[in-house]
Amino acid sequence: MSLTYFMPTRVVWGPGSLDGVGPATHGLGCRNVLVVTDPVIGKQAFFARVLDSLRAAGLETALFDACGIDARLAHIDEQAARCRAERIDGIVCVGGGSVMCTGKGVAIVAANGTTLRDHLGAGNFDRPALPMVMVPTTAGSGSEVSQFTIVKDEERHLKLLAGGPLSFPAVAVLDPAVLATLPRSAAVLPAVDALTHAIEAYLSDLASPLTDALALESARLQAASMRASILDGDEAARADNLLASAMSNIACGNARLSHAHALSLPLEGHLDLAHPLGVGTLVPWTMAHNAAAVPAKGRRLAEALGADVAGLTDAQAIEAGVAALFRLYDDIGFARHLTPDHLPPERCAEMARLAVPGLYAPQTPPHIDEDTHIVAPAARPMTVAQATRIYERCLGR
Repeated sequence: MSLTYFMPTRVVWGPGSLDGVGPATHGLGCRNVLVVTDPVIGKQAFFARVLDSLRAAGLETALFDACGIDARLAHIDEQAARCRAERIDGIVCVGGGSVMCTGKGVAIVAANGTTLRDHLGAGNFDRPALPMVMVPTTAGSGSEVSQFTIVKDEERHLKLLAGGPLSFPAVAVLDPAVLATLPRSAAVLPAVDALTHAIEAYLSDLASPLTDALALESARLQAASMRASILDGDEAARADNLLASAMSNIACGNARLSHAHALSLPLEGHLDLAHPLGVGTLVPWTMAHNAAAVPAKGRRLAEALGADVAGLTDAQAIEAGVAALFRLYDDIGFARHLTPDHLPPERCAEMARLAVPGLYAPQTPPHIDEDTHIVAPAARPMTVAQATRIYERCLGR
């Protein structure tokens, strides 16, 4: 077995780490930075702390605070042009996944020119992105430690990927204080997204002992702390969830993402389904599908999710793991199923065909039938017919 593992982002975790954003950014050689956020985060007290820290460190700051639910190509290209015009030399992102994906796209295009469309795919640019400091405000996407940005092409109804080894953030600052003002309803979806990353990385066919250790411990931490973090606002649990979110993405950054993400893409692009709702509803079924091919890993994952597997066969243990995941969903208020408004039943087969390229295929295969495989790094292949059945299960059928 050969192994390549790469994760150059420096992770700073713990209470008070927010006040180190300025010195960390200055230490990267930045002097004039673009701060990227959204309209809600921009009004929070902790955001003012970030600005104060940057200015106290002697940095000039420009602001972009119009990020929405998804990173948008137009925003990225506009702000990249602004960076070049204003000689901005670094990016500081304060927000959730869409904010960090926006900032990452800006950092890539500002350094490499033209537009993000010219740099889509993995490693499709030559110059290092502008230095980035990430401050995640949810325990969710893990984009703070990821080389990739995911953006929505609203014209073609697609989610697009760009990034590579030259676009890792330089520093990720994980301060649980940012979660204190997050409403319960806004904490649930990112948390499920982070747990999905851990499960998918663990059951990838690109998994390694390094990624397994991160993914399995991340799943265990999240299953153990998510209820207390979301329902009780426990600070220690919030800190654990924030760290586990980063661990999940470090794992999937090397082992990649699998069927839940591949099947969610057409739901997001064509039906405007929120990303965490898509992957979170899909992952119990894709987990069961893939764990069947690696039953020993399926048993360990079930235990990490809180299932008692003593005396169970491997198949029963995998079922117990799915049941434990559903119990967690019930407790935190995440729906087990999609509604026909989310996914019209008559479109399940269509969505399965659209899911074939996944995140990583350079183009859609010219011929697709029910036996065509979904392109995803997974422990077990999945056909279009199997994907259709999983969509139906997500509808409770």
